[in-house]
Amino acid sequence: MTEYRIEDAGQLAKVVQGKVDKTRLTLFSTMKNEMAFLPAFLSHYRSIGFEQFLIFDDASDDGTFEYLSAQPDCVVMQSRLTFGDEVRYRDPDGELHVERAGSYFKIALPHMFFDNAFVAYVDADEFMFLPPGVTSVADVVDRLRQQGATSAIASVVEFFPADVSGLTGDMPHSFQGLLQAYGYFQSERLVQLIPGQMPQLQGKSKTARLFGQFGVAPKVARKGLQRLYMSSRAKKAQQFQKSPRHKTPLVCRSDTSRLTGSHAANLPPSDTVLLTIAHFVFTAQFADKIARAQSWGAHANGAAKYRYYAELLDKMQAEQGRFLDENSVKFQDVQQFMDCGLMTYPNT
Repeated sequence: MTEYRIEDAGQLAKVVQGKVDKTRLTLFSTMKNEMAFLPAFLSHYRSIGFEQFLIFDDASDDGTFEYLSAQPDCVVMQSRLTFGDEVRYRDPDGELHVERAGSYFKIALPHMFFDNAFVAYVDADEFMFLPPGVTSVADVVDRLRQQGATSAIASVVEFFPADVSGLTGDMPHSFQGLLQAYGYFQSERLVQLIPGQMPQLQGKSKTARLFGQFGVAPKVARKGLQRLYMSSRAKKAQQFQKSPRHKTPLVCRSDTSRLTGSHAANLPPSDTVLLTIAHFVFTAQFADKIARAQSWGAHANGAAKYRYYAELLDKMQAEQGRFLDENSVKFQDVQQFMDCGLMTYPNT
């Protein structure tokens, strides 16, 4: 397998639509068949101040590529590699990695265009909230620069309907529509910021709580020769893949600062800025997302988590299950995040 560096990303992916403006505040995302979220996604992030969208399109065939290509503020990249293909690369610290191409592209593609600039990294079903009183993400970036911080962490908060019947119907076409349809979240701290250190994770994701509530337990599935022998690594890959409780949505891309994976950067983040991202997992397209993920097999460990999601959905439908528990609250405003520790932001 050929060994690459972060700087070699241009050998594997190319701009196929649009032209990057290095002066614009840019959001990077990887997408495959995301038309259900795309109009709301672009509208929301434009409304909070993003000026350009750099999108790696993973051979979408549902209209995503055509829709993105028609947007004047979108730059679309593609590759002969698909999201799940393996890439072997050595990072600037000399460490060798074997990553899925999608993870490598998240780390590497913005390095092709931006120097000493903050870039946002989010997925199509993730919507960032700004702190109370902040009207543009540019203000957050300015605050980070004033602090000398190279990144900001966010609590990743899974939103959900009241019960399983809310997983039917049409997908909303706006962020406000998503909040109305799937407007509940767990009012529980997920991230503790520590000065000069990487953040400490706390609590459980809503996914983990639902798995426990409905008795979804890890099971080893043996196929082919694995019926005779299965390595411990292969067995471990079929355990629960933890739903993220945090990610690093704002990172200054420079010679010393960079994203290192889907959720972390290489340097400690700001210890006073904690943002919040709404993760819309449990929506009207939940069943379809499970089917697509299992068909593609491009997610971590062959999309093992989606096997458990399928079991969860079956059990919830059989029991007419509810998502709500004693810590579930209906979203009203971002002050709720501040009050329960899902968001922090300095007053001055």
